[in-house]
Amino acid sequence: MREEDLASEAWLAEIELRPDRWRDEHTRSAVVVESGKRVAAGIMWTSPIHADRYWIEIIVDPTRRRNGIGTAMFDHLANLRPDDLPFKTRGYVDEVRMAFADSLGARTIQVVPPALIDVADRLVLRPHQAVGSARSVSWAELLQANASIYEWTHQTWSPVSPGFAATLNQGLEDYLDLDASSVALDRSGRITAVAMAYRDAVRPIVTAESVARDGPDGERMVEACIRATLDAFAERGIVEVQFDGHVSDPHFLPVWSRLQPNGRWFRLVEMPATYDHHGRQVS
Repeated sequence: MREEDLASEAWLAEIELRPDRWRDEHTRSAVVVESGKRVAAGIMWTSPIHADRYWIEIIVDPTRRRNGIGTAMFDHLANLRPDDLPFKTRGYVDEVRMAFADSLGARTIQVVPPALIDVADRLVLRPHQAVGSARSVSWAELLQANASIYEWTHQTWSPVSPGFAATLNQGLEDYLDLDASSVALDRSGRITAVAMAYRDAVRPIVTAESVARDGPDGERMVEACIRATLDAFAERGIVEVQFDGHVSDPHFLPVWSRLQPNGRWFRLVEMPATYDHHGRQVS
């Protein structure tokens, strides 16, 4: 994949493509050309936050699909991997791209429930006196809480890499809505739960969890943090927000489900490679 390939066909814009080796040997991209015409492209990369699998995206010319071209691209990218790690991808459950992933042997590693929340439904949640604005704590404390939550909520299905926190929190000040974000504090003033509000999308995005998996009153504190954050949005006249989390988030999910979310289910899946990085077929 070269720079000139990126904008050569309109359908290539369906996925984000970059030139081959744009960062290092773990970031590869390729294109299929037949009779001078580009008919498919694929890209794979590792994340500085999670190095346990290769992300992969493949796109095929809509007029040439179901002819084995996508599978051939998958096998080609498998041969380019410096490490024998599995692939992963994500998408809404009803997308064609996920049906393609299933055809490659995908197994679900995580599920994201419907994400759209009506702010008016916040009244089913209880406030708590231990919860206040995220502006009541230092920026360093908030960054540490964010990293701690991310690490333990991903530990069982996609462990973080060493030094992940710097990448995770990079640029957070540009899109975190501090006035709508909320924190729960214990008697010593330490953060025990957080609801983070983000303004980098059409609708505000909300994430929430306790700082520790076994934190005291985790679900109750998460509930109150979310209530405070949704109250802040209600005061601005915002009627709908989008939640971001997983079915495995033990304190967030019970609160999420009480708010009658609507929208589409989302999957993250792992796919085994057909060939190892030496080109040998995997049995």
